[in-house]
Amino acid sequence: MRPEAREELFDQARALSTERRTWSEADRRWRAVVAAYRDAVATERVDRNDERQLARALWRHSMLLAAMDRAEEGIGPGREAVATFSALSTAVAAEEPDVTGPRHDAARAELITAMLDLGEVSFIAGHPAARHELVEYAISVGLYAGPPPTLGPLTRAAMGTAYHNKANALMTAVEQGPAPASSAEHVREAALDASRAVELRQALATPAQPLSLWELANTYGVYAHCLLLLGDLDRAAAVVGLGERLVDVLGPRGTESISARLRAASAALAQARSRDPRPRRAPDDREGTDRPGSRPRSRWWKRGD
Repeated sequence: MRPEAREELFDQARALSTERRTWSEADRRWRAVVAAYRDAVATERVDRNDERQLARALWRHSMLLAAMDRAEEGIGPGREAVATFSALSTAVAAEEPDVTGPRHDAARAELITAMLDLGEVSFIAGHPAARHELVEYAISVGLYAGPPPTLGPLTRAAMGTAYHNKANALMTAVEQGPAPASSAEHVREAALDASRAVELRQALATPAQPLSLWELANTYGVYAHCLLLLGDLDRAAAVVGLGERLVDVLGPRGTESISARLRAASAALAQARSRDPRPRRAPDDREGTDRPGSRPRSRWWKRGD
């Protein structure tokens, strides 16, 4: 099959995946796309774009299967996607050692994202431990390249998602678990990871990319919940306020779940404050950064935790 025909087949499968009524056809089309790119990379002279498209096709097919309530079936192509992205990232890193180089940055970011998505597919399939393992591995892939501020923008964005997903996974375990003695420690860890995600996403947020604002608002919702459970009411109030401002900027469409989480946090905050007579300090809008007058923090990516 000619390269142009493979690309056209890929685009068809991607378009069919956008609507529920065409998911069955998209499933068949992705299988054809994967077969076509497997044939393409089986030659002696492998094209990096063909390798990347194979990994992307496997990744997208895995996510589609999860959406079709066939998550267990989606784990196989998801794992193959991660393996293919991993090999591609290693090869590209050797060709372009600079971690901020466009090809290196894109390859590492896609590997991290594929790992995170496989973690979500595994969770949907009933394997929460695999989700935790994959998100930890994804974070290590980013940190292996260096401190997050020194990485390329795509990798930093992927790392923001990794820390957000880890915080969310920890909070889900706390909420759904039998309240073990380690719950408080899990909440503290989730708050730290949510703070890391906030720091990364704040630096990347721009009105020119509304998705970056949506992602930051989403993390504010998780972070506020963590802070409430820790009893840090003043900081929780500041985070809720920041999230509400972003939702106002973005508008109601697509922000329903974030708004619901922020409303729940605001209600819980009001209830907690009605029981807490202590005076409040002025909220600090710069969550994820050091506060004026406070002892400077060590940089979180240098910590052993």
